[in-house]
Amino acid sequence: MNGKRKSLISSIMGICVAVVVVTAAGIGGNSVVSLKSMATSAYDTYANAVNEGYNDEIKSQVQSTLSILQSEYDQYQAGGKTEEQAQEDAKEIIRAMRYRDDQSGYFWIDGIDYTLVMHPILTEQEGSNRYELEDQNGVMITQEIVKVCQSADKSGYNEFYFTKADGVTVAPKVAYSGIFEPWGWIVSTGNYVDEMNMEKAEMKVVLDKGYYSVLIRTVAVFAVVIIAALLVAFIFGKR
Repeated sequence: MNGKRKSLISSIMGICVAVVVVTAAGIGGNSVVSLKSMATSAYDTYANAVNEGYNDEIKSQVQSTLSILQSEYDQYQAGGKTEEQAQEDAKEIIRAMRYRDDQSGYFWIDGIDYTLVMHPILTEQEGSNRYELEDQNGVMITQEIVKVCQSADKSGYNEFYFTKADGVTVAPKVAYSGIFEPWGWIVSTGNYVDEMNMEKAEMKVVLDKGYYSVLIRTVAVFAVVIIAALLVAFIFGKR
């Protein structure tokens, strides 16, 4: 009789524990999957926002710079300056312009004839024809810039590899260009993709830490539930 009683207790405990384990595993597993999905979705949303933010920034900067060219051109048209002086003033204003907190954003000007009109870093190349300028993947950089500015929108984005300001590092770059038609000048600026990816990677680390922190808490709760189930099963089994 005592053996049967112990067997009954064991059976009740086993059933209770099995029910709790299966239930907890289902809830816990679903929670973990949901958390991972939320973390991934949050990162994707942030990454897209970063890309759009950077792209919107360079587009806005080019549009503002084109307005400077228009202002100088208007002064020439009004007789306040010669065309040569207006062009020279415009080049020097844009040469000195920088944006972003670290002042890393700059502009360059290509002619519709592929001549480099102004570049604040590659000053020694000004006046040279860059029709054959090609990146490591065979992208004809200046040709693509001119092509996008000859489209219906008269502006657009291009992607290519280019040397950074240090003169050594070559990295992928997203550029935006717009044309000032009266002078046939194309104003461009851009973002280096590796710098954008670095910002996104920092956020991914933050999101991953949050995910693993919640995961650890979920596992801890799961363990507590199992232990509690064992105790309850034992108590009710004894009764």
